[in-house]
Amino acid sequence: MSRYLLKGGFVVPVDGSRRIIRDGCVLVEGDRIEMVGPREEVMPHAKGAEVVDAEKCLIMPGLIDTHVHLAQALLRGVVPDNLTLIPWLRDWVWRFLGVYDHMDAKASAALCILEMLKTGTTSFIEIHLHSRYGFDGIAEVVKQSGIRGVLSKTIMDMKGYATEENLMPPSMIEDGEACIREFKQMYQRWNGQADGRIDVWLGLRSAGAVSDKLFYEAAEIAKEYDTGITNHVAEVREDLEYYRRAYGTGVAGYLEKFNMLGERRVYAHCVWLNEEDMKKFAETGTTVSHCPSSNMKLGSGIAPVSDMLKHGVNVALGCDGGPSNDSYDMIREMKMAACLQKVRTLDPSVISAWDVLTMATRNGARAMGKLNMLGSLEPGKKADIVIISLTRPSVTPISNPVSLLVYAASGADVRDVMIDGKFVVKDKKILTMDEEEVIRQANKHLERIVSKVDPSLDLLKTM
Repeated sequence: MSRYLLKGGFVVPVDGSRRIIRDGCVLVEGDRIEMVGPREEVMPHAKGAEVVDAEKCLIMPGLIDTHVHLAQALLRGVVPDNLTLIPWLRDWVWRFLGVYDHMDAKASAALCILEMLKTGTTSFIEIHLHSRYGFDGIAEVVKQSGIRGVLSKTIMDMKGYATEENLMPPSMIEDGEACIREFKQMYQRWNGQADGRIDVWLGLRSAGAVSDKLFYEAAEIAKEYDTGITNHVAEVREDLEYYRRAYGTGVAGYLEKFNMLGERRVYAHCVWLNEEDMKKFAETGTTVSHCPSSNMKLGSGIAPVSDMLKHGVNVALGCDGGPSNDSYDMIREMKMAACLQKVRTLDPSVISAWDVLTMATRNGARAMGKLNMLGSLEPGKKADIVIISLTRPSVTPISNPVSLLVYAASGADVRDVMIDGKFVVKDKKILTMDEEEVIRQANKHLERIVSKVDPSLDLLKTM
């Protein structure tokens, strides 16, 4: 069994105490953390361990991205930048995704996972995998890469979005019974695989694409299979109008009607929650996945995250997709989350660097239902650990490491990444993937996709 001593630098356990251990150490045995503490306390117990020098570094829990679109990584820079959500989806995103085959989606997933690993993300929740993407191929990429991931099968049986009916092109529509059948097959095949790193959830389409019958059925299946549900909720004002028109209720009432509130219920965006919604989310342990960059780029609004936190809502972070964020870098996303709340409230004290670091780690683990395993550096927990180098000019001189992490660092400062006690990134080199080949395939498959959509399309003219 392998043993590692991560030695020196600042250890930030994110264990609820908000402590920073100067000249700290983390001792890892097998796939678990054995000890965390000051050098003088840990070193006597580290006999025989391989030493990893972390001087001038920050040692922290792996980041957890709770809202990811693996298939959209290929579309970064492809979709016009200056559109609101519905025309962005209708005229561009679905147009491209609707020509994907299994190999296109697999190439996109590999690119996305490569970026996540190299920028310190060790766990993620994929929102929904369409049958045309090829669930098996994507799960294989997750397995081989070493990352920890929730893969959610798309659940839908209608073709609208919010108040607009018949919006979705035929190539993106799925049959409800077929969705449920595929979920069950993929759950049996993949849930718990890759040494427990893969979970299979239900990924419901947004309001207007799921019938009442299918909503109820999905809730029952989630209970039967003891699994999670994720969905886009209250991302734009049109969503609120749909809830009011169709059900005469707000966000929480809509979800409650279909038994969709509770633990391992992760709802992306939630830009338009009110106080009543927040109270209900907090009471039921329902998670909000806050996606600040995506909400800003699409002009969807600013989620009232600081209010959610005051009400006790579990708020985690998500990067969303390639064309709505253009980055799967959770360190960058932390800064966006912190700064946006200060602007929204005109109060710089309303949210702290510690708050957003907790959102990106512990709260993400709670969202996945794995706080007992992930989200902090504590004895007995999984050894999902990131080492951040504090040597580039942008993170120098070394002062408060948590402030530097959130406001000055980026994914480019990630040096090492460990998942399940195994290094997947070492000295900035990915160990589990062929980086050059992943990038080559990504470029090749984008060319294929564009040729299938419109061979005359000039991407330089789409901006």
